Amino acid sequence: MKLLESPAEVAAVLTGRKFIDAEFMYKPCPTEGRARIVFDYTLHSRLSALTAQDAALFICNSPETAASFSDFESQYPHVRMIATIANPATIVGARHVSPVSDSPHRLNWESPDSWRQYATTDRWARIDAALHIASLIDSPGYLVMPAHDAVWGCDLLARLKQFSEKFARGGLPAAVSAYTYHQHSPVPGADIPQDIIDLLNTAFGRDTLFGWKMRMDQVQAFWGKMGMIPFGMCGVVRENSEKTIWEDDLEIDRVIRESGYGVRCMWVRDPKVYRQALPVFDRDGVRQVIERTLHYSLNIPSQTIGESSLNFPLDTLGKIRRLINPKFAKSNAQAEALIAECNAKISARLKECNASWVDWGAYRHVMRVGDPAVAVWKRG
Repeated sequence: MKLLESPAEVAAVLTGRKFIDAEFMYKPCPTEGRARIVFDYTLHSRLSALTAQDAALFICNSPETAASFSDFESQYPHVRMIATIANPATIVGARHVSPVSDSPHRLNWESPDSWRQYATTDRWARIDAALHIASLIDSPGYLVMPAHDAVWGCDLLARLKQFSEKFARGGLPAAVSAYTYHQHSPVPGADIPQDIIDLLNTAFGRDTLFGWKMRMDQVQAFWGKMGMIPFGMCGVVRENSEKTIWEDDLEIDRVIRESGYGVRCMWVRDPKVYRQALPVFDRDGVRQVIERTLHYSLNIPSQTIGESSLNFPLDTLGKIRRLINPKFAKSNAQAEALIAECNAKISARLKECNASWVDWGAYRHVMRVGDPAVAVWKRG
């Protein structure tokens, strides 16, 4: 796969493409096991949806990671694939980007002197690179930024484009996202237990009116799992985003709205059109997803741990479903137990350190109540 260094070089190659699928890769492709099966399946679904008018841009942490995807390039010769490198910058000199980040010593981390602080998350570094490249493309089209677990149906992009044009505003089509109840789903050959799929979907589907709220534009509309932005909007988003905020999709949603452009979310009922599939195979995997999600809204003062929908009580329809559906009642009880367990862990850290943290990839992310910024650290 051809590796290009400067955003201008990449943009020149991609000018004229209709959809640019920006794949954020923070480590080499998995090599074995069920995780490889899930990874391959989801990535193949996205690459299969691209045509000769589109391109895949692999924004990686290293040349070694980029090289690990060469097999995918040979399987899709009609799709232009290129790679570039983007990583967060280290903080030199002053080490405090927020009150929480004063010292791994204060937070009682292992080997405290071995940690180095970074200016942003690695995801923000790659979002910034993607937005920069797309802003330099002088042709109509869309930057698509999917998560690794996004599974595309063959006509998802066409539906989203039509949806985007419907809600055009400010002289550009709207930025759009797809959202699904199926945040975990089966993958052929991966042997994901159905009760684990049900457990995760139940935990994240507690608001039975969420789809209706999306149609009425009453909630966040741009989502990091599957977001699509017109090229002409990317420069404004890049210039006005506060990149120390961990919830990058919510920050992008804010900037788009305040800039006068359209942003909407398309609720997708049919899993054949869009769904998600995670390398999560047991309760511990579900617990890790819940813990990470609770940290996203930890900065919002609340009687619970943040304002995550995970902490919302079941609404009336959910309570009725619990009464008449024993399977849902079992999954919901297990989900609430895991959520309570994660809340207790975070509460204990807040009491001891006035902060909590979660490891994701190679980085540790630190949050505290009332501070929207995330402090990012890495060992070694």
